[in-house]
Amino acid sequence: MAYKTSRSVVDPDKREALTEEFYSEELPKHLQNLDTLGKLYGNGGHFFVGNQLTWVDLLFHSIIETFVRMKADYLDNFPWLKQNRAEVENQPKIAEYLKNRPRTQW
Repeated sequence: MAYKTSRSVVDPDKREALTEEFYSEELPKHLQNLDTLGKLYGNGGHFFVGNQLTWVDLLFHSIIETFVRMKADYLDNFPWLKQNRAEVENQPKIAEYLKNRPRTQW
């Protein structure tokens, strides 16, 4: 994956090129795959498996949060994934946690 590789590259120009490749080519491809799987297994709902929150939804939310912090509109091309993220954040206990948790860099 270009993102992991880019983090280990010392040359700033090469690192920037690899990071851009990841964001413009790799990540959208994987998000499209996740979008397709969510629609397929979500049974018309907003969660990845059936119509209930599972660890898969929590894992996706946790991972994508880093990318969305860097670019807020990153999920705009993936409305199902964007809705999934919103549904996770609308769960009462999760919403409370997100509101009160300490802010960290990552």
